[in-house]
Amino acid sequence: MTILLLLFSVLNAMAATNFDLSTGLQGRTLPALGAEVYADSGHNFVFWGKKKEPKDVLYGLIRPSLTASSSGVINSLKGEIEFFPISFLGFAAGRQIIHSNYNFPFLDCATVSCTGEFHRNFVESKMVIGHQGWIAMGSYKVDNLTGPDKTRPMGDWRNVIIGNPGQDVQIDKKLLVAKIFSNHMIGFLAENVQFLGSRERKESYAAVYQVRRNETSYMFGGGAFHTSQQPMGLIFYFRIHYQALPTLKLF
Repeated sequence: MTILLLLFSVLNAMAATNFDLSTGLQGRTLPALGAEVYADSGHNFVFWGKKKEPKDVLYGLIRPSLTASSSGVINSLKGEIEFFPISFLGFAAGRQIIHSNYNFPFLDCATVSCTGEFHRNFVESKMVIGHQGWIAMGSYKVDNLTGPDKTRPMGDWRNVIIGNPGQDVQIDKKLLVAKIFSNHMIGFLAENVQFLGSRERKESYAAVYQVRRNETSYMFGGGAFHTSQQPMGLIFYFRIHYQALPTLKLF
């Protein structure tokens, strides 16, 4: 009971100081069935304008945050700061530390570095526009990835591609076009990821559906996925996202 009261008081204090908090579960079927849990918390600092109603978009926001995730065999911690000069245009920079204890069956981990501690240092730009229920959201991310072994190529198990030994730069581009109907969203998501050094790449295309129930959103998607290491195949994925404390971010 004492722990529950302490947790309740901490959440109340966070809510009073513009902290947000979200948790969730997400997974996919290709190249292997897997899922992870995650938690994200940040501080919302509005430096111009006001955000009082959902329709309010004329404000600027700075949000430092921490995100932790785990699949049991892969654990990560990410620190990030986001800068929105206006709510629908954002820039971010951060660092993610990932520890893997798993030799992936879809990579040749005898010759590719699959386990140990990997670091990602990244910068990202993102933007969303909307009109009469239609939205288009895009992002462009530059990621400097370093691995624990400088003698073997690096395995990126999330994208199923292989980078140069020790260090490589990765470009990640995403585009979502969707239509929102009240608490429902139907759209199309495309993603392209490429290592600049090794030139290996991933492409995926999927139809997505999301429904929101109070503070929880449920997203399901299905489409095609292929990489330099993985032939074209069908992929299905899901995400359950719970917004425990509200955020001032639009996306």
